[in-house]
Amino acid sequence: MYSIYTNNFNIINFKKPTKLLLSLNKIIFISILIISLFIPINQCQRINTEEIGNEKISIRPKLKFNKNGKFKIVQFTDLHYGEADEYDLLNLIVQENVIENELPDFVMLSGDMFSAYNIRTSEKYLALWEMVTRSMRKRNIPWSITFGNHDCEGPLGGREIVKMDQSFSNLSLTKENIDPNIPGITNYKLEIYSSLSSSSLNDENSNSNDFNMDSSISSSIFIFDSDLPQCNESGSWGCINEKQVEWYEKESDQQGNIPSVAFVHIPPVEVIDLWNDNVVRGDFGDKESCCYYTDESEFVSTMIERGDIKGLYFGHDHKNDFHGIYQNSLELGYGRKSGYGSYNPKYLEGARIIELTEQPFSIKTWIRNVNGELETQQTHYPNSYSQSPRYCCTHEDHKDESSWTLFLIGYCSTVILVSIVFYIKRSKSNQNQSYNVIEL
Repeated sequence: MYSIYTNNFNIINFKKPTKLLLSLNKIIFISILIISLFIPINQCQRINTEEIGNEKISIRPKLKFNKNGKFKIVQFTDLHYGEADEYDLLNLIVQENVIENELPDFVMLSGDMFSAYNIRTSEKYLALWEMVTRSMRKRNIPWSITFGNHDCEGPLGGREIVKMDQSFSNLSLTKENIDPNIPGITNYKLEIYSSLSSSSLNDENSNSNDFNMDSSISSSIFIFDSDLPQCNESGSWGCINEKQVEWYEKESDQQGNIPSVAFVHIPPVEVIDLWNDNVVRGDFGDKESCCYYTDESEFVSTMIERGDIKGLYFGHDHKNDFHGIYQNSLELGYGRKSGYGSYNPKYLEGARIIELTEQPFSIKTWIRNVNGELETQQTHYPNSYSQSPRYCCTHEDHKDESSWTLFLIGYCSTVILVSIVFYIKRSKSNQNQSYNVIEL
């Protein structure tokens, strides 16, 4: 059995600790444990030197609009492979039925592919990745990933998962951010070439290295990594950082005003405004959004100002699946929870389908469920009865987190000090009692 971590301890001159020392150690250990529960640790950003594979795959397919000027994307979100074997088999059925009915040009895995808290070895990651990508590989359909909050809670960090994906098949278009100044690992852009470009993605005899790189780029897919620690000045977990927005602006300037779409795992707070103030299709089944505030990064407002990204799609809140146009400019949309692990969606598991039209650029989107059925989502109109508070149920609400953290640290410190004083006094009292017995 392969082991990621091994520890060797040499015990030298071991002495049995006193009761007082044992009590103090217990107090300190419990206090540290309590504090650690409230401090977000981002596993995807950690460094792990374990090698996953040595295979080098350099030839990758190119994305392009088909001859009818269409480009279809299937968004699988929150698959949660690794939760249980029976759930993993059901996940395969979801992916098979959706992909067989839609036959997309591209699949976006928009986070929480794994319930990695149940994964113990790198071999398990590889076995699950074979299942995650099986439906795409058998049909020669390319895919990409971005991280959710549960993908890196196992033995592998984010860079190792990216390396595993890239080496698994040449159909993976996942890229790795290596700029240390930009938070996150899966921040990258994919180009979609014009339907008039030479070469064919589905031509088995075509070498993608011979693809005409001078062909015009008609659209792009921006992919953002929201699995970040210490977001913004408030220090909460899970957001898009202002440095990522600066990266997007730079990429946007370089490509010009090309209509694009974007994917991220955790939704921005504007999705609540969308529900409260706009006509949408779909359901707010969770009745709240575990989103992030964008006041500091200006993530959504920058997209609206620049005008090139026409649709931003996400997951994370399993029972939410609504979408609509925000400020008459940007479509914001939840996917449909795709997997059977973790808590259930309000309706059947499935996927969001996003179809782009090249000229004039437009977006059409719908839900395909596990049974292969095309769902008709209900229309929701703004009303006072269904208003949702503009509150993100993040690890802690950004607006209260600093004071809450200070309170927690102060409280734990006080408990530790009081306990130390108590045990010292108790120890002295016991010693005095023993002296009195001896004198008697």
